[in-house]
Amino acid sequence: MIKLIETNFEDFEKEWEFVRDMPEDENGLTNSWHGISKEDFENTALPRMIKDSKGEDLPDWKVPETFYFLWDDDTIVGQFRIRHFLNEALRKGAGHIGYFIKKEFRGKGYGTEGLKLTLKEAKKKVSEEEIYFRVNKDNAASMKVIEKNGGYSVGHDDEKFYFRIDKYKDDKFRFIFVRHGEPDYKNDTLTGTGDKQAEAAAYRLKDEGIDEIYASSMGRAYRTASFTADLLNKPITKLDFMREIRWGGENVSDGGHPWTLGSHMIDHENFDFYKQDWKEHPDFKENSVMDYYNLICKEMDKFLDNQGFKHEGNRYLCNVTESKTVALFSHGGSGGCALSHILSLPFPYVCTVFPYEYTSIIVLEFPVKPGKYVHPRVELFNDIAHIKNISSGLQIQKEA
Repeated sequence: MIKLIETNFEDFEKEWEFVRDMPEDENGLTNSWHGISKEDFENTALPRMIKDSKGEDLPDWKVPETFYFLWDDDTIVGQFRIRHFLNEALRKGAGHIGYFIKKEFRGKGYGTEGLKLTLKEAKKKVSEEEIYFRVNKDNAASMKVIEKNGGYSVGHDDEKFYFRIDKYKDDKFRFIFVRHGEPDYKNDTLTGTGDKQAEAAAYRLKDEGIDEIYASSMGRAYRTASFTADLLNKPITKLDFMREIRWGGENVSDGGHPWTLGSHMIDHENFDFYKQDWKEHPDFKENSVMDYYNLICKEMDKFLDNQGFKHEGNRYLCNVTESKTVALFSHGGSGGCALSHILSLPFPYVCTVFPYEYTSIIVLEFPVKPGKYVHPRVELFNDIAHIKNISSGLQIQKEA
């Protein structure tokens, strides 16, 4: 098993043997402890490495630097170093990360895997948003290792290439929406066809890396979620605010049905959703659906805030550092409310232009950039390939 372990006293004998045999300088990575005795390593070099990581007793020219060893089971195969921030010399020179793979272990993928693990640690320690690298032009192996980890060249001089890696390049929060299967409204559960759709959806979702499962507290949504939860052996958390919406009102058209109203606004009124406020339209202003819409918007903001994304205007302030995927099983109406709010789109417009089938899968993606404002993107919408042979076609929500 390959693992990256920070320098420590428990492993000092193997660490000493590795450091002792490292060259004094190879491809720009220096080792002032080449040939060091075991006693000097334990009493001098190792304490110095640990102090460097904490930033203790450093000369003015040096920045905090954490030393790691790359292990394959019980054998050290390499050393990796992270400099916590850049001074002027590092910015123009060695950059954030340096590493060394022992000669007999080269060409076996240790450099690529070790850098991948080191980049995960760098996210916690490096203050800059990009990781800087410097590579000798004759070191093709190192260039490949960096490029395999998402590095790109930003320049060169006579002897060196300079690379950058976005610290959060692959990190994202993925929010998967799933509509329930074909419903048995009378008993608030699924029909036999709905069960088959929900089972198919579960197998479609099994490789999405879902970390948490949420569902409306209504039976048909919760039962749909249960197939995925059972397959992944994960619990379901109920979100009562995502129960299906209701609609109506004395002075509204078509019983206040938001899908019908949205179509009418577009087709017959040529309603301009950019210039006109849909919430002030008479068929929505007095429509009981607005109580549900406002509740879902409010509670969805709380939910996303707890996930690390604070809604401010049309953007979100990211307060997380790691990737995550959550799935929410709900309804055509409550899901439409949530999607319109998250994506800053008018609700009746979403109802009309973005319809989705039973067990349709929708994926939104938020970039993970701690302390930065981000916005969601639609990664996937209305994926229903999994129910190709068990679907009766699009069904607009008719009942709450």
